[in-house]
Amino acid sequence: MTSTILTTAQAHSHNILRSDGDRAAEPNIFLAGGKDIPEDQRMHEVEPLTDRVKLNVENRYEHFEATSEVREVDGRSLRVYGWIYRTYVAE
Repeated sequence: MTSTILTTAQAHSHNILRSDGDRAAEPNIFLAGGKDIPEDQRMHEVEPLTDRVKLNVENRYEHFEATSEVREVDGRSLRVYGWIYRTYVAE
């Protein structure tokens, strides 16, 4: 099983992500579920798509798993990743 770590800095409220500074990247996944995750941090670009992703939020990781669901957001078809659990960063 493969996973990708996402940071909140990768998300943008206007749904445009900058992946390499030159290329405007478009989100291809939507993070569904979980608690206390701002709506503007739910769309990300993940290439290549993986089975799981982790979103780094403050002192924790929110873990999501790929589903077969697709959600239309602002005219884009986004693969939905559903929340499965949370872990905390060790100090």
